[in-house]
Amino acid sequence: MILGLLTRQEMTGYDIKQTFDKEKAEFWSAPFSQIYPELSRLLKKELVELVPDETKNSRKKTYRISSQGLKLFNDWLQIPLTPGVTQLNNDDFILRLHFLGKKNQKILQPLMILRRQTIKMELIQLELELTEVVHHPEQYGREFIIRKELATKKADLKLLNSAIKKS
Repeated sequence: MILGLLTRQEMTGYDIKQTFDKEKAEFWSAPFSQIYPELSRLLKKELVELVPDETKNSRKKTYRISSQGLKLFNDWLQIPLTPGVTQLNNDDFILRLHFLGKKNQKILQPLMILRRQTIKMELIQLELELTEVVHHPEQYGREFIIRKELATKKADLKLLNSAIKKS
């Protein structure tokens, strides 16, 4: 996530936290206690670099993605499309989708098709679970949760089908 944000612009740890809170809160959150150690780790692995500071007295550190970090990030975007990968969970899909634009159709289209395939398998599993609990009143709560998940997955599938047809 941090590498992806740094593909857009140079940022401080504070900027990254603000972006997480503004853009990613619906599917991902990260406290400062996670961001700063991760930035240090990325710096040690030379995936990010410190931007030279013009003001000698500032303690503010600004980071940018390195060429090695950019290559790693771009490779990561395509991981689900490697041979043998047959499923793509929602978190991986959403995270990648967040950083892909229309110019990335060669990645975006197959990614959406893979997620659609995964949702279809998840729907089958949920339908099976529903048949197990539907006649057991003591499991009404579980039945409700399954029905809610089914509705969400069906809506996701409809949206994906529409997006795939448009591209």
